[in-house]
Amino acid sequence: MTRRASVPEGKALFFRRPEDAPAEERASSPTRQSAVFLEERHIDWLEDKCREARRNGGKAIRKAAIIRALLDVAMDGSIDLTGLHRDAEVAERIRRGIRGA
Repeated sequence: MTRRASVPEGKALFFRRPEDAPAEERASSPTRQSAVFLEERHIDWLEDKCREARRNGGKAIRKAAIIRALLDVAMDGSIDLTGLHRDAEVAERIRRGIRGA
């Protein structure tokens, strides 16, 4: 007859997951993927902000989260892009729209 292995007293055979295990964050609305080409200075700024967020024990954030937050702020503003003549005007129009919000 085969002997059964004994489990020492106070030791569990099965382990429960910790209650405070971080749940996977899910987007509150559907998402889809899109490729956006940025200049090096934009990527550098985003990476600096991600490092800044982690500094001193802060939570790590993704570049996409920063970009989505910037878009959410811009969408809350009253931004009028009609009648643009140059790409350079876009930033100024967005600044005006956000400041006026």
